[in-house]
Amino acid sequence: MEELLKQILERIKDNSRATMTVVECAQYIKVNKDKIRELINKPNSDFPYFKNGSKVIINKSQLDSWLDKISREHRNL
Repeated sequence: MEELLKQILERIKDNSRATMTVVECAQYIKVNKDKIRELINKPNSDFPYFKNGSKVIINKSQLDSWLDKISREHRNL
């Protein structure tokens, strides 16, 4: 029981972060990480990311808004 509570608290802690990596983003929206990289590298992309050096970071709240927008537009990824 104690181990289960620790796991739940760890997941809550992870979900409260404001940013995520490409791999975390792919897991979050259930797509392949290559699709995330494709969205990032697309010219004039509206995908919500920024870079810290060579590391790509995705803003979680902006990602949620972006997902809402593309869903309303019935856009294909």
